[in-house]
Amino acid sequence: MKKLIGIAFLLAFALPAFAQHWNLSPDDQARFDSYYSRWQQYQQENNGDQIRSMEGRMQDVYRHYNIPPDTPYWRVASNGHEEHYGHHWNLSPHDQARFNSYFSRWQGYRRDNNRDQIESMEKRMYGIYDDYHIPHDVPFDRIATH
Repeated sequence: MKKLIGIAFLLAFALPAFAQHWNLSPDDQARFDSYYSRWQQYQQENNGDQIRSMEGRMQDVYRHYNIPPDTPYWRVASNGHEEHYGHHWNLSPHDQARFNSYFSRWQGYRRDNNRDQIESMEKRMYGIYDDYHIPHDVPFDRIATH
């Protein structure tokens, strides 16, 4: 009987926490998908101002639906998928530590809306991308180790 209660508890409370699925309204989903597509395009063009603009818009949707701000955008976009993300790039320990430092600072600067420092950290992270031939459309959180 205790096992049955434990299983029922797991199914009722624990499993939903693992399912990161947010039900956006159809209009909000379409809007988010548009932002995400443009964000990907701007990533490829290395258009920092537009990248930040789309990130701000996607983060607004996140706030409206209580989606954790560090959730990768592709998880919310219906047109998102892990394109290059099955590939794992092995950075040297030194470069991984540098990248993690840049990524951490970048996140803080994004919270503070410090555009100059955001751009500085992005340039540094993309410099490491270039050294390791990582496509620029791979999100930073796929390279950072937490």
